[in-house]
Amino acid sequence: MTAKLLISVFGDDRPGIVQRLSEVVRNQGGNWLESRLSHLGGKFSGLILAEFPAEAIDVACNQLNTLSELTLDIRAELLADDSANKQRIDIEVIGNDKAGIIHEITDTLSRSLVNVEALDSQIEAAPMSGGDIFRANIVAGMPESIDIADIQEALESIAADLMVELTIRSS
Repeated sequence: MTAKLLISVFGDDRPGIVQRLSEVVRNQGGNWLESRLSHLGGKFSGLILAEFPAEAIDVACNQLNTLSELTLDIRAELLADDSANKQRIDIEVIGNDKAGIIHEITDTLSRSLVNVEALDSQIEAAPMSGGDIFRANIVAGMPESIDIADIQEALESIAADLMVELTIRSS
């Protein structure tokens, strides 16, 4: 029997963090399933989903907690399959940077029963204007009963006010 661990990690960034985490997973017979790891503002943060033999869970947790340079939040739980009866969309957002873009888009999605599953965003210097360009990529899930055209219409209704371009694709 196996169990999955969801590991949240945060600490000062430096070489070797992922190596040390993966070493614990490997040494305890675990399998690194998924991860979202990132360097932001000089810090390293992320989530790791790993599967271990049930008898190795306690030792794996103890070994992970010895990584004193990191703040770890380790959760051992049976995770349900959340892919049933769900469709996914990818949303790309590009426009001049201004406060509130993420809030307006996620508010519209939330009111439409669309769940943000992943969001990556960044600011880039605009080549000629001297301003900043905002870019975001969103992966969202929603029940099969929701029409993607309705979501596209709702988002397009706010795009002009936000002065952004939106590209929405079924994934």
